[in-house]
Amino acid sequence: MAGRRHIDGLDVLRTLAIVGVTLFHMFPERLPGGYLGVSLFFVLTGFLLAYTSKRSWLEHRFRVKSYYWKRIKRIYPSLLIVLLTTIGIYQSVLPKAVTAIRPEFLSVVLGYNNWWQIAQNADYFTQLTNASPFTHLWFMGIEMQYYLVWPLLFALYAFLDILAGRRAGLFVLTVLALGSAAVMPLLYEPDMDVTRLYYGTDTRVYALLFGAVLGLWWVDHPRARLGKYRMLFGYLAWPVLMGISIAAYFIFDGQSAYVYEWGMLAMTVLFCALLLLTADDRFFIGAALESPRMRWLSWLGKRSFGIYLWQYPVIYLFAKLGWTQLPYYAALEIAAILVLTVWSDALANVITSRRLPAINGRHVVTACIFLTVFTLPGLAMMGFGGHAIAVSADQKVSDTGELQERLAANAAAQQAANDQAAAGAAGQSENAAAPADVDLSGVACIGDSVMLGSSGELRKVLPGCIIDAEVSRYVGGGLDAAKQMDAQGRLGKNVVIALGTNGPIAGYEKYEVQTRALLEYLGPDRNIFWVNVYCPELSWQQTNNDYLANMVKDHPNVTIVDWYGLISQHTDWLGGDGIHPNDEGTAAYAKLIHDTMEKTLAAKQSAAADGKAS
Repeated sequence: MAGRRHIDGLDVLRTLAIVGVTLFHMFPERLPGGYLGVSLFFVLTGFLLAYTSKRSWLEHRFRVKSYYWKRIKRIYPSLLIVLLTTIGIYQSVLPKAVTAIRPEFLSVVLGYNNWWQIAQNADYFTQLTNASPFTHLWFMGIEMQYYLVWPLLFALYAFLDILAGRRAGLFVLTVLALGSAAVMPLLYEPDMDVTRLYYGTDTRVYALLFGAVLGLWWVDHPRARLGKYRMLFGYLAWPVLMGISIAAYFIFDGQSAYVYEWGMLAMTVLFCALLLLTADDRFFIGAALESPRMRWLSWLGKRSFGIYLWQYPVIYLFAKLGWTQLPYYAALEIAAILVLTVWSDALANVITSRRLPAINGRHVVTACIFLTVFTLPGLAMMGFGGHAIAVSADQKVSDTGELQERLAANAAAQQAANDQAAAGAAGQSENAAAPADVDLSGVACIGDSVMLGSSGELRKVLPGCIIDAEVSRYVGGGLDAAKQMDAQGRLGKNVVIALGTNGPIAGYEKYEVQTRALLEYLGPDRNIFWVNVYCPELSWQQTNNDYLANMVKDHPNVTIVDWYGLISQHTDWLGGDGIHPNDEGTAAYAKLIHDTMEKTLAAKQSAAADGKAS
């Protein structure tokens, strides 16, 4: 092992990681555990950084200056190409998305984006107004911070190695890794916002440290010949570990408590075992994975950095421009990501090595044309991007302040308005006149901040309605609200529900169970009007709306109020966050609910009358 530098099979593990992360970003409801690929990336980074550092140290070639320069050349050319090109494109087609891009740009380039995002996500409204094509680059923040401190950690290891032997250094790094691994489960609380746990350097660095321990140990560990039973065990264990990794991509829902209590740590340990078996040349697994027939797997792994950088800007652009409605849009997204990756990798290679990448002679002309065709407009976009950064505001300007004031005022007045409505309904029942064609009195409304912001208009079109709406309410909060209204005798025959904007329903067992429980509690005898959602920057918009549309098939007493269909054609009725309606929008929201209820109830009354006549 002392003379061996290249380790077979690691590019294939990078492929496993990048495929999981990419498909998670594209289809979070179908591959809810794909984010685990980030943990595999961390393990690989920690392993290779420690392995190469120890090899260089043993050969008396490790220099801190050289170490940092290699990291800079590896990261910054590709990163800056992606950042500037992306910002330039968005400045051209979606300028609103980059109106205050400079603080985020600096957080990425200077390596603290994960903490910047944690700070941005501290408030509900800031989450909505700071959706970004660079959300995924929290990962780069942790990696760059680790790159910065690794020479200090390696110096500690080397000092202990000389003073007390290599086991002492490995022991200290292992203790640090275990300490970091304990932070996430200790901080986790049920139903908390997990942003701090998921993005925090202290809660995620253990994967890098586990990889580092393996890399340092791997350099010196003797490779004794294995017995046939150990060989058989290794060959059987590898596909089992790979199968578990792929299965976890499908079942490790990031909303589940077990992920933060033990799941992410368990998968990191599994990735370590998978890495050891793949890297061990006694099993020939790595060599088999890099055979000519499997070359495409290594191709993806070698380009995993570029694929990671480009994927979210492309996915976000498709969503913002409505291209996800195109046939085969996923294939178009993947093609765009791969083409941009090949281009930016080639350009970065020219910048860092001052020469074209090695290319088969037959394809030199084609490669030069490809690079030229993409680079000329790319340079123009990078110029636009640089200008956008230079003139960027320091903070996004939006109407969230006005929105917050409106929601706070509506929330403060909600109880008094409900008491007044209930008293008015009681007075009307004592002096009841002839019933109207459609009775829309005493309607119970349960919703989130979209409904809360429109509550004043709802009371105008639905006199006497009882409204229980609050900011950040998930679908799970609907059942408690319904029970409270029922206990107060305010849960009438007609119920309006507006939930699903603040989190996913479909594909998440917890939320599907809560939705079914709400419907069961309301029962089949009530008329339920469920307002679908409009939140184009959030991944669950389409899946939630599809789930609600299918709900009608099993619950004939449910009618969908198509807010999405209306507001998607009139986005000028929305405020600065692109989700909450403005004054014109709240009137349209209330009118849509009223008109849908009136039409549905009139049709039911007509059908009932026809049934009696027959």
